[in-house]
Amino acid sequence: MNNIESPCISICRYDSKGMCYGCKRTMTEIGDWLRYTPDQRAEIIENLSTRKNAEEMPGFSF
Repeated sequence: MNNIESPCISICRYDSKGMCYGCKRTMTEIGDWLRYTPDQRAEIIENLSTRKNAEEMPGFSF
């Protein structure tokens, strides 16, 4: 798990809480991506699927 690529899909628009509509990362996660360790990146990647699924739930908000 040496090099985990950015999940960016080039849809860089943010909601009112600073969450990217494209990749579902926060502005901080995007800005610090290159400084994160492979383990930190893997943890973020794991959380993205939860964020995407939660976004589809009615009434859910981050």
